[in-house]
Amino acid sequence: MAIADKKVETCGGGSINSLPDEVLGQILSLVPTKLAASTSVLSKRWRNLLPLVHSVDFDESANGGSTASGRGFLGLVERTLASMGGVPIKKVSLKGISYIDYSRYNHLVGDVLGRGTLELHLSSSCIRYIVPEFFFSKTLVKLTLSDGFNDQREPFPGGVLFPALKSLSLFRVWFDAFFYGDDLYECLLSSPLLEELNICDDDPLQSDSLKDVRSSSIQRISIFHRCHDREAHRWVSLETPNLVYLDYSGHVAETYDVELDSLVEARLDLVLWKHNGSTTWGDAWGGANQLITAISNVVTLHLSADSLEVFYCCSTSMPEFNNLAKLSFESHKERHWQVLPLLLKNAPNLETLVIKGLVHKITKGCGDVCVCKRVTKINKKESCLLSCQVKVLQIYEYGGSCRELKQMRHFMENLRCLEVVKVKLQVDMQDNLSLTNKLKKLFHTASSKGKIHFI
Repeated sequence: MAIADKKVETCGGGSINSLPDEVLGQILSLVPTKLAASTSVLSKRWRNLLPLVHSVDFDESANGGSTASGRGFLGLVERTLASMGGVPIKKVSLKGISYIDYSRYNHLVGDVLGRGTLELHLSSSCIRYIVPEFFFSKTLVKLTLSDGFNDQREPFPGGVLFPALKSLSLFRVWFDAFFYGDDLYECLLSSPLLEELNICDDDPLQSDSLKDVRSSSIQRISIFHRCHDREAHRWVSLETPNLVYLDYSGHVAETYDVELDSLVEARLDLVLWKHNGSTTWGDAWGGANQLITAISNVVTLHLSADSLEVFYCCSTSMPEFNNLAKLSFESHKERHWQVLPLLLKNAPNLETLVIKGLVHKITKGCGDVCVCKRVTKINKKESCLLSCQVKVLQIYEYGGSCRELKQMRHFMENLRCLEVVKVKLQVDMQDNLSLTNKLKKLFHTASSKGKIHFI
């Protein structure tokens, strides 16, 4: 009996070889494909099980990434696919890091797509020379392209490449408009069933401008664009009338041309250019007011600490958020809360307020939302919190400092509609019992009704 067989049979005190072929195929799908292929060669019992594998993952970095390893990498992929016959493969991942034979690479992509693959992940410089005749599938549902540059030398023929595609992710992929790179981008976005688009461009020095997004089918978009070159943020265009969820992170752009009529939830992490030391053109907040106005119909809004400052810069043109039912925001010791009084006033139907961290930059402009400013009896005025309809208050990363406790008292005494308070303490807190007891006592003193929970 082969050594591999003996090891497998004695694993766990029983015989794994006695399991049905379908179960063993599932097991092979969970281990690295290179290991699965070698196991099928060394073990007689597992020799014919490779065709039952429904997910394959090839990573060239395991071979060192040299030109020689690139050729060996392609050979490994070709041999493995050949040993699997022509069986369908649900999920395929090809991660190449060296310059290899583009023709062979295209044939490999065509091979896996021809097997009815549902999910394909390509990470390689070979994205540069994708050939349309190999890049087509009627079954592909999820596509991820990463770490590549596309400068097509021949125009794409047009039409739909992936009629069943629902999810598209582009991570550090650049499409060269000088040649025909934009053709591939437009073809991908023209997929009629496309619902989800994820774009990540996290290189601060070499990022490209954000491509326009035009699609009537896309419902969810996540964008992370953090280039430090202000020229790359001249224009952001989102023509997505049926979009319901937007997650946008980046420096404020000069102009936002957006169509977000159906938007329900927005998560914004906008950064002012002053934090990057740039004053090349326009205001530090660019055209942020255009984006803020476009999202004013949302039901749920999440803001980073930087976004609070951007909103404050746009205070003079702050729209009404009449549909807003849930507002959550993050705090930072170097970022202020000055926009909160206006934001709460402009959200008359707000019911849930979520705050991640109570410690923020102390200013004279936070108004009566917080306890930063000492208010004398002569200058004291009615808190804007008294008119809020907030029923649920959630506090995360509560540290229990004197300032934080005063802030909690301020919320509990002035939010008259408050029914539930949920608090999550900081992970490294030592005296949790003492903190929770103080908050319970404070809550029951300030409110005759409602409940407090610790999460």
